[in-house]
Amino acid sequence: MSNDSRPPSRRSFLKTSSTAVAAGTLVSTLPFPNASFGAPISAKLKVGLVGCGGRGTGAAAQAMEADSNVELWALGDVFEDQIDKSLNTLEKQMGADGNGDKLNVKGRKFVGWDAIDKVIDSGCDVVLLATTPHFRPQQLRKVIEAGRHCFAEKPVAVDAPGVRSVLETTELAKKKGVSIVSGLCWRYETGMQEVMRRIHEGAIGDIVSLESTRYGRGVAKLAPRQKGWTDMEYQMRNWYYYTWLSGDFIVEMFVHELDKMAWLMKGEYPERCIASGGRIARTGPDYGHVFDHFNATFDYASGVKYYAQTRHEPNTDGLWRDHAHGSNGWCDMMKFTLYDKQGKPTERLAKKRTNMHQLEHNEMYAALRRGEIINNGEYMAKSTMMAVMARMSAYTGKSLTWDQAINSKEDLSPPSYDWNQPLPEPPVAKPGVTKFI
Repeated sequence: MSNDSRPPSRRSFLKTSSTAVAAGTLVSTLPFPNASFGAPISAKLKVGLVGCGGRGTGAAAQAMEADSNVELWALGDVFEDQIDKSLNTLEKQMGADGNGDKLNVKGRKFVGWDAIDKVIDSGCDVVLLATTPHFRPQQLRKVIEAGRHCFAEKPVAVDAPGVRSVLETTELAKKKGVSIVSGLCWRYETGMQEVMRRIHEGAIGDIVSLESTRYGRGVAKLAPRQKGWTDMEYQMRNWYYYTWLSGDFIVEMFVHELDKMAWLMKGEYPERCIASGGRIARTGPDYGHVFDHFNATFDYASGVKYYAQTRHEPNTDGLWRDHAHGSNGWCDMMKFTLYDKQGKPTERLAKKRTNMHQLEHNEMYAALRRGEIINNGEYMAKSTMMAVMARMSAYTGKSLTWDQAINSKEDLSPPSYDWNQPLPEPPVAKPGVTKFI
C-alpha cells in the first residue's frame, strides 16, 4: 500500500449550495468531447475503475460484457491489495467470459488518495466509481469536470452537503454532454419497468400507501485490526460500519427500496419523515457506530404514506418486499403481481428477474454508440437524500421536513485524509440526545 500521496483537503471538491437542482433522467444527443462517441462500433472505449472491491470488480466485468469494443484501461484504489485481488478475479472471470483480451491495465494500476486523478488522466473515456459512498460526490465532480462519462454506484453521498454537490454535478454533466449512469439498478430491471408502467397507467387506481420491508441477517465481514493499521486504515477497511464512509446501512443498502418508491411516485419526494432505530444485535465496539435496525414513515403532499423498515440482525427471519396499495387494488412489486381489492391475484407482469446489474451497463454503452447521453443524476441524488433524511431522523429522534434535511449542514467528513492522524470513533447516536445539524 502506498501512503505517500498528499491527501486532498477536507471536502475540497464539494460545494454546499442548498439549491435543489431540477434535473431528472435525461437522454439527449448533445455533442461529445471525444470524437469516438456516437461513432461506429470500431471506435474503442477505454474504461477506468476506481474502487476495486467486490462491487467495483463486478461492474468492471459487466462493462466489458456490455460492448464489443471496450477495454479495461486503468484500476485505482487506496489499497494495493484490493487492486491485486480485483485484477486476479477479473483475469479469471473475463477469461471465462471470452473477454480476456479486453483487460489492458499494464502500467496503469494506481494506488493512493489521488488514484482517481491518475485514472482520469490515464486517457480513459468512461470511469466506473465504486469507492465507498463518502468519496462519491468529490470523485463524481472530478470525473465530470474532466469531461468523462461516469457510472456511479449507489448511494452517491452520505450527507446533505454531498447530495447537494451531486445535484450540482448533475447540471454540469448536462452542460458538458457527458453521461451519469446510476447503480440504482432496479430502474433497469425489465420486470420492474413493467410494474411501474402499469401502476402509472392506473392498474391499481390512485396510490394510497406504500410499504418496503427488507430484513436481513447482516453483511460485510469485519476485518480484524492488524498490527500497523492506523485509525484511518482500520475504518476504511471496515467502511460499512462507519457512518462517515457508508451513511449507515439504510443509506448504503436500503436506498434501493427508497428509489423504487421514488420512481413509483414519479419523482414526488416526501414532505416529511419520522424514523426510529438503534442497535441491539451488532453492539460490540468492532461494529463501529452504525445501527442494526431502522423504521421510517414518509409523508407526501399528496397524502400518500410510505412505511419503510429494515434490519440486520443474525438468527432472524428474512423478508424482502415492496407493496403498493391503491384505490382499486394493490401490487406485490417484488413478485411482479397485481391483486384486486379482495386480495385475489389478477395478473403477473413478469416471470422472473432479469440481470439488472448487466442491463444498466448495456444501456449506457448502447446510448454512447448512438451518440446519446443518459443522466440519472437527479434521482440518484434525491433517493440518496431520502435515506440520509431517515437516518438523521432516527439518529436524532426528530421529525424532519425535506427542506430541513436537504439543507442540513452536517458534514461527516474527517478532519483530513491522513493515514497517520488519529481518527476517534464517533459515539453511537442516541435519539433525543444526538442533535440535528
